[in-house]
Amino acid sequence: MSNKIGEIAGVVQKTQANQKYLFGTIPSDKVKNVTFVPVNESSSRKTPLNEQTEEGYQRPGSLSRMRAFARFLKDHPNSIIPPILLSGRGNWHFKPNGERQEVGKLIIQEKAAILDGQHRLGGFVHLYESEDDVREISFILLPDLDPEEEKKEFLVVNNTQKGVPKSLTIYLEDTEEAQVAWGLNEEADSPFNGKITKTTLQRSQLFNLASVAKQVKRLFAIGGVQDLDVGQKIDFMSRFWTIIADHLHEEWTDIEKLDDPEIKGSRRNSFEYKLLELTGLIAWAHTGAHIFSRSYSEETGMNWDNVSRLVEAASEINWRKNGDYAGMTGEYGGKIMADDMIRLLPPESAETGLHQALS
Repeated sequence: MSNKIGEIAGVVQKTQANQKYLFGTIPSDKVKNVTFVPVNESSSRKTPLNEQTEEGYQRPGSLSRMRAFARFLKDHPNSIIPPILLSGRGNWHFKPNGERQEVGKLIIQEKAAILDGQHRLGGFVHLYESEDDVREISFILLPDLDPEEEKKEFLVVNNTQKGVPKSLTIYLEDTEEAQVAWGLNEEADSPFNGKITKTTLQRSQLFNLASVAKQVKRLFAIGGVQDLDVGQKIDFMSRFWTIIADHLHEEWTDIEKLDDPEIKGSRRNSFEYKLLELTGLIAWAHTGAHIFSRSYSEETGMNWDNVSRLVEAASEINWRKNGDYAGMTGEYGGKIMADDMIRLLPPESAETGLHQALS
């Protein structure tokens, strides 16, 4: 047990069939030192978490998504967050307390791999590093998986369909589009969490529910994505806008102004870019419908690598409010911007080659 890098008390050990697992909590100021994400490539923009590429199999995390979750944690301090899932790889050793064989402590010799919850965990760490706000993070540990077993477990966890958010069981709008729009507001890791309203638009919000619902319908208007259920559409739209936020990082920083107490008057009027105006939402709904139709298959699901590639291409317009589309707003401006964005999408032949390379 030499080379110990950490210790966690108050841990409970259980067994499911032949699988041992442990659960406990760890403070957010300690968790970074004892965990890592096994990624298949390093993040283009550094996240708050450790990454290892050797035998990695996960995509790098999204910094904007982690920051969005940190904002959720800050705004909802009483929320109960689901536990993250860790793999100890034989390096987290359970030591029982006396006669109580199910309760004890974990002796940590090496970092554990993060199997599920890297964006939640990144949000906790970002909140600590930016605000010195320490929170207890719930975790479940699978102690003895080897890397291949770990990868299989990761695929099982991440291929399980997300359920309809619990908020939708309490409040359901008349249309499916409204349910999706409200789900984007309620999901903790949605880029639009807390930014959509059913009533009067507040200074810290972006859109009203009816406006978002209209663009949901437009985004899912072509091909097999029309038949996805509400939970899938929430997940797809959230991931789509997370990709947009990552590719247009500077433009996305306008969202931080919504919570800036130093800004007097309408905070939305202080935006430098059109991305987070209704015009931007409309432009991406038009463009996204084409991107989804070129990336989705009922047999294999959404090719998110292709979505990212097409979003990157379509992003190359001038998003400044005083730029090429100055004075063009709403449906009119959004359609003009979308027409230019769609023209920037690479031809089908190049995309077909990518699909073949990935298959």
